[in-house]
Amino acid sequence: MIVRRIVLLVVVVAVTAFGCSTAKSVIGVPNTGDPSVTIKSAETRWLLIKNPRFGDVASEPEYVWVEEDKIPVTFGTVMFGKGSIIASPEIVARYGAPPGGGKISSRQNMPAQTPVAASAPAQTAAAAPKAATAPKAATAPAQAPTNGKAPEGPKRGFVVYVDTSRIVIDLTAVDGIRAGTLVSLRRDAIPLVHPVTGEVLGELDEEVGTARVTEMRERFSVADVQTVAPGARIQVKDRVVPK
Repeated sequence: MIVRRIVLLVVVVAVTAFGCSTAKSVIGVPNTGDPSVTIKSAETRWLLIKNPRFGDVASEPEYVWVEEDKIPVTFGTVMFGKGSIIASPEIVARYGAPPGGGKISSRQNMPAQTPVAASAPAQTAAAAPKAATAPKAATAPAQAPTNGKAPEGPKRGFVVYVDTSRIVIDLTAVDGIRAGTLVSLRRDAIPLVHPVTGEVLGELDEEVGTARVTEMRERFSVADVQTVAPGARIQVKDRVVPK
């Protein structure tokens, strides 16, 4: 009898150490060989979708960036599928790049760049040596004021918060903003897409209001709203251009 118990104990130990996962689960031994996490790609892909909170919260934008595998479940997605809230390429052009300059998911259906657009800079560079026939002495004075760089236009920023009568913008003293500076609040209205190549050329914008800077902080500025265009409403992500 004692011999049988010893043999049975040896069999149980052998199954526990070397047996299949089914046997281990029967006797209550955890299987440490099974993966505990789901392997995910290290590169994040982004989708611009219709914001489910838009209209309910005053400061919420109409569209937001989300990771492609984290599309929220809403009544619309249940009825019509998740693709129903994915923004069109024209809307994506108005909202700029994803957070951190990430890559846009292929589900966004963005038009690919054509060889025509890619070859234009190469042609310009090839033609430059032929045109530069003037003596170096003649070109030196023109390069001196800008240290060889093209003059920059006015610094542009964005509205990051909207209150009843004031807003917060992401421009600071480093960008040339001072207390009393009047800024124009603009919104891209009409996307311009090339009818042949499909390339997004840019957008025509319109002024939705103006504001005057009243308070300076290290990373943002506070401004009082001065004017609002008829029928318009200042929103987060509206562009800010000093007047």
